[in-house]
Amino acid sequence: MTRISRFAALLVLAAGLLLPGVAWAQAPERLAGQVTDQAGVLEDRAAVDDALGKLQADTGIQLFVVLVDSFDGTPAQDWTDETARLSDLGDRDALLAVATGDRAYAYSFPDDSRLTDSELSDVAANDIEPALAKSDWSAAVIAAAQGYHKAAGAGSSLTWVVVLILLVIVVALGWVFVRRRRAARSTAPAPAQPARPSLAELTDQANALLIELDDDLRASERELELAAGQYGAAAAGPFRAALDASRQDVAEAFRLRMTLDEVPAPDEATRRRTLAQIIERCQAADARLDAESEAFDRLRDLEGHAAEVADELDRRRAALEAALPAATTTIQDLLARYAGSAVTAITANVDQARERLTFAASALTQARTDLAAAASPQAPETPSGDPAAVPGGDRAEAALAVRAAEQAVDQADQLIAAVNRAATDLPAARVAADALIAEVTAEIAAARAVLNGGGTVPAGLAAAVSGGEQAVAEVRAGLAAAQPDPVAAVARLQAADAALDDALDAARDTAERDARARSLLAQALPVARGEVAAANDFITTRRGAVDAGARASLSEAQRHLALAESLAASNPGAALTEAQQAQQLAASAGRVARTDVQSWGGGGGGGYGRPGGGFDAGSFAGAVLGGILSGAARSGHGGGGGSWGGGGFGGSASRGRRTGGGGGGVGGGRRGGGGRF
Repeated sequence: MTRISRFAALLVLAAGLLLPGVAWAQAPERLAGQVTDQAGVLEDRAAVDDALGKLQADTGIQLFVVLVDSFDGTPAQDWTDETARLSDLGDRDALLAVATGDRAYAYSFPDDSRLTDSELSDVAANDIEPALAKSDWSAAVIAAAQGYHKAAGAGSSLTWVVVLILLVIVVALGWVFVRRRRAARSTAPAPAQPARPSLAELTDQANALLIELDDDLRASERELELAAGQYGAAAAGPFRAALDASRQDVAEAFRLRMTLDEVPAPDEATRRRTLAQIIERCQAADARLDAESEAFDRLRDLEGHAAEVADELDRRRAALEAALPAATTTIQDLLARYAGSAVTAITANVDQARERLTFAASALTQARTDLAAAASPQAPETPSGDPAAVPGGDRAEAALAVRAAEQAVDQADQLIAAVNRAATDLPAARVAADALIAEVTAEIAAARAVLNGGGTVPAGLAAAVSGGEQAVAEVRAGLAAAQPDPVAAVARLQAADAALDDALDAARDTAERDARARSLLAQALPVARGEVAAANDFITTRRGAVDAGARASLSEAQRHLALAESLAASNPGAALTEAQQAQQLAASAGRVARTDVQSWGGGGGGGYGRPGGGFDAGSFAGAVLGGILSGAARSGHGGGGGSWGGGGFGGSASRGRRTGGGGGGVGGGRRGGGGRF
């Protein structure tokens, strides 16, 4: 079972655990065996296996069967074809899917099957539907196998006659065809070129890839930390190299994405070229992560260590639950003392963390159930002889549940850490604001001395003095309020100080400029780090709702912050500029991300609601919002069914969506039919 289909299965599991009143519905997923009875309705399994075995032995047709309660609101044929695609069904494989609760069914056969559409329709009408109408599920499967067996046998007597006729036709007409091709080759028009994608289509593709790869990198970073802690840095080295290189590609893609929003806007040719570069960068990063994905999964071996990891996660979960009351008290204290986005961004963190922890508890319970069933000596084998494919007893499913719990616990930890960080960063910003008031006041005094000195007055100095005095007055009034916003105060003062610096630069020597820059940098760097960290925490723990714009601003903020830190010793002036740019971009990323989350949830407070008309229930919605189970439920990101995120090195859906050919899946053409019964 692929990683994507396992997450789809876990999504359905979570809905069942957290929404007991909702009817069980199964999303399309990769089939583990020839017969999958999710509905638990097959009573005569031995006769079913015999009929399917005889069909394959005599005709070469392998009929897969899946029975579920519901097709999850998806049209029966679409559900069946997608299941066939995910299961890599080839040119000798067929699929019969039945939704017992929906009273609907469909079948999927390869295009080049020996059975005609008419024969398939006859088997459906005369053999399958009568048994389904009586709710005799075993009889329906047996009748299908026997009907296809009969249809294939009836056509076999004509096979060689048809082959001989075709050979005669080929020999008789082949030379005519070749001669006509040669004659027409020189005058034939050039083959039609594929339609050029529109600018909107390129933009959608680029944004979707940026979101997907950004999610992959965020999930992979934590996976890599766990692997390095367990097996050592040397074992994780190749994966670290791949992750770092992919991160550079995606960071450059985000930088390019930011250029599309510049004023004046680039022309269409430039936009197309830039979008193509973004897509190329993302695809390169994606391929690099793909190349390491299987090896990384073998290194972590969650299937082999699921029980031990589950126990450790339970200990972490309990510790985090114990920390929730203190985090609640911290938030209440910060709300009483401060205002602004730095506080509102963490207001819902305790509730969000609690939902992640509830989800983790449910996932761990299911993991242990799967492990116990897999270890049971009474566990029946599937027709393929694979005990791991037993419903409810799959070690791979247990590993999947553990991985989802791992992500949920990590996000809960990050949400609580963000509260504690705010409790440190806000007082630090208040101290920085006081220092900047003194700094700007001194700058104003120095500027007035230049203005009154009778010499050459630098351009813009008078305006900078006026702006600085206004900024100091407004900030002092704001800081005197019962609930000040020190982060906004720092940003306001930094802008005023930068204007004064620019106007006074001509009157200062290099040493003086460097000394001032170092002094200001000591205040600006911690504030920038805090702003970047706060935006990163918010986006990481709500990434299921955050679009490409906020992610691009954050990526650029991280780039500018890294430059500031690297230049701090050698070029404090440039470092100061980079730090201030990082802070501004991070603040913008936070604002846009909060807007995305509010739009996703249909409400304020950074919370969430019913995404796209889907589930709206506690920890389940929290898991979707956090990107633990994401994709089709992502509001505003397009997407479609089956794009469930998370899992393994390289992270999310991109690892699981690829069928890679070699099996004649649905992409190569299949025929189907079915209906209600």
